[in-house]
Amino acid sequence: MSLYKPGRPTEVKPLDPSNTRKVPSAKGEYRIINSNTREVVYVGISKDLNRRMHDHIRSGKLSGDNSIFAYKQADGRASQARINDHERSKIEQHKPELNQRAGGAGRPYKR
Repeated sequence: MSLYKPGRPTEVKPLDPSNTRKVPSAKGEYRIINSNTREVVYVGISKDLNRRMHDHIRSGKLSGDNSIFAYKQADGRASQARINDHERSKIEQHKPELNQRAGGAGRPYKR
């Protein structure tokens, strides 16, 4: 069983009101990407991708026209442990500057 469908994450410009309705209120992985450099600056998981995107807009992590919210919806059968492991591997792969912890269960500090 695959954790996520094959292919690249779906990307939306979060400050465009027509795009914010496209992000599902479902469990999955997301990334915040700098649209100028295409650098992944944050990786996370959420039980509600739409709510989490709006949390990041309010906090300022997603701001201006240079932010992209990229997400993949998790398979409904995926265990939380597998989702946590996947998050840890993506944080290790991309080494995003805004992640302060290694991710996954327990959220141990990475720095």
